[in-house]
Amino acid sequence: MPQKSVVMAAAWLEIVVGMLLLTAPEILVRCLFAATPEGVGAILARFAGVGLFALGVASLPTEVTGSQSRAVLGLFLFNFGVAILLAWVGIVTTFRGVLLWPVVVLHTVIAAALLLQLLTFKTVNLAQKHSEKVVS
Repeated sequence: MPQKSVVMAAAWLEIVVGMLLLTAPEILVRCLFAATPEGVGAILARFAGVGLFALGVASLPTEVTGSQSRAVLGLFLFNFGVAILLAWVGIVTTFRGVLLWPVVVLHTVIAAALLLQLLTFKTVNLAQKHSEKVVS
């Protein structure tokens, strides 16, 4: 899958999930954790929605040099962190909805794809720096 497509898909997924958490946190929380967000839980779910939405928007690819690698790093860290957190929730707690493990797998796959992108960027940047030193 081309680099820009992976980043674009990951960014739009975060935007959609963020909007769902903002507008209907009960549905996502019930599907992920088989519970309902009560009290401050609903506020925190919406807070997370704002963060996901902002992360997705900030990570949409641009034509500015260097910004895409930062977007990929941010998306990688987020997806890796969420995969670890949700796997921990599934193992240690009783909050396990029907979507919990599929979401853990999805975030793991996204993180792996983004890690490949990061490694590609690093390889390309090292090659460019090496060729610039040779030319100088």
